[in-house]
Amino acid sequence: MHKPKILVTEALGPAGLAYLAEHAEVDAHDLLPPELLPDLMNSYDAVIIRSAHRLSRDLLMGHPRLRVVARAGAGVDNVDLTAATESGIAVINAPGANAIAAAEHTFGLLLAVMRNIPDGNAHVRSGGWDRQAFIGQQLHGKTLGIIGLGRVGREVARIARGFGMMLNGYDPYIQDDIFRIHGVTRSHDLDELLPKSSILTIHTPKNGPHLGRSELEKLPRGAIVINAARGGLIEENSLSELLKNGHLFGAGLDVFTDEPPAQTLNLMKNAHVVMTPHLGGSTHEALANVGVMTATGVIDALNGRTPPNIVNVPIPPLDAEAFHALDSLADAVGKVFATVTEQVGNTVILTISGNIPDTASLWLRQRILATILNQRLDDRVNTVNALLMARSHGLQLLIDEQLDPATAPLLSLRWEGALDSLTKAALEGGSVQLKTIRGIPLDLRWPDRALITRHHDAPGVVGKVGTLVGEFGVNIANLHLGRQAEGEDALMVLSLDDNIPAPLIDALMHIENMHQVYVFE
Repeated sequence: MHKPKILVTEALGPAGLAYLAEHAEVDAHDLLPPELLPDLMNSYDAVIIRSAHRLSRDLLMGHPRLRVVARAGAGVDNVDLTAATESGIAVINAPGANAIAAAEHTFGLLLAVMRNIPDGNAHVRSGGWDRQAFIGQQLHGKTLGIIGLGRVGREVARIARGFGMMLNGYDPYIQDDIFRIHGVTRSHDLDELLPKSSILTIHTPKNGPHLGRSELEKLPRGAIVINAARGGLIEENSLSELLKNGHLFGAGLDVFTDEPPAQTLNLMKNAHVVMTPHLGGSTHEALANVGVMTATGVIDALNGRTPPNIVNVPIPPLDAEAFHALDSLADAVGKVFATVTEQVGNTVILTISGNIPDTASLWLRQRILATILNQRLDDRVNTVNALLMARSHGLQLLIDEQLDPATAPLLSLRWEGALDSLTKAALEGGSVQLKTIRGIPLDLRWPDRALITRHHDAPGVVGKVGTLVGEFGVNIANLHLGRQAEGEDALMVLSLDDNIPAPLIDALMHIENMHQVYVFE
């Protein structure tokens, strides 16, 4: 099996590159000239960019080899997500890998503004020692308003508590529990948050709230504004005017609408504005974390797994261990159902039972549809484009939720109107346990390699299967039998230690009373 080939267009960091090199062939550049990228897109299974390149629709479409693209950073503003999804290309990023760095830089800017650190440094270097000219303000007791309580916003809250600040926050997408856990009083809109914020910091994507003059004027007189998130979230001319007329005291800016900002920008002339060149996530530790998170996500996606840092799939907010366990459950039940049952109509019923969060339903729908369609189509189908492909082939999946945190997670699949197609699997003790196949009760741990036979329940069939498997040098680890009733159809599941040679399948199909043989490797 050939290793996948990956193009890295900008510096990723040695740890990330080393991980990629363990699993793939890698062509890495410190900075690939953007004009060279179009001619290379069809030569790689994955492409990793940072900020210097833009993956437009024209670049993404029409490359059957390309399966994964990644942005080594938190945002994906320079990737056309719609085009990637239509093409079944997984989009990976590294959310939160630089959250601590960005939060710390937020306070670096804030302290620089409040304690006059840049001017004080320049004053001493020029031979001065006028302490009175640089008296500043302390953070303790100030009210901090946080827009966006994602990973960075939460780190900001954690640090702010250490300074003894009072915290208010606005984020319409975050649950009340998150506010409570991080000691942040919830504001339900900006009109509520802004007048209470003597210091305001923003940590949202580009589609977050935009602060123009009308919003900035709602801040109390003498307030300070910090932006280490995305350029363009704060209207720079309005900020400059409110600083000039004294309504705002100062600002710390790491990002700008245009980068680098023009020297004619009015904010350049204000002594109470501290500026840095988009350094928020740029520490050695953060860059290493970004590289590793990006690399592991890319390799997972290339290997058919669903990484938790995939962007164009609705990943539920679970920790990595719980997510991968649920992903394994969905993969097993979907493959067995799609392989062993015949299609009846065009509607699949998915029942989600037990201790599974309701936030997982959308992802599970796409995950199961992708598995079913992969067994039936030659086209590329994965969790990314499963809904689009299902719609184009007239397949729909309906969800029945029977959630119960007191019982084990269980997924059931059946074709609508065909109870004998019912297939069930549960998570027990961290492992996938098959409970039912084609309506026949079973109870076995799903192995890495399996052979399933469907045969008439007649004497001698089981023995003949075992004999043939042994003759082909394949060792049986476990054997499980199930049937609806004596003399009817039966299922046998063999857990195997070795790969299954094709001639063995042909030999098994010649056994009398054998209906079908299914292989899982």
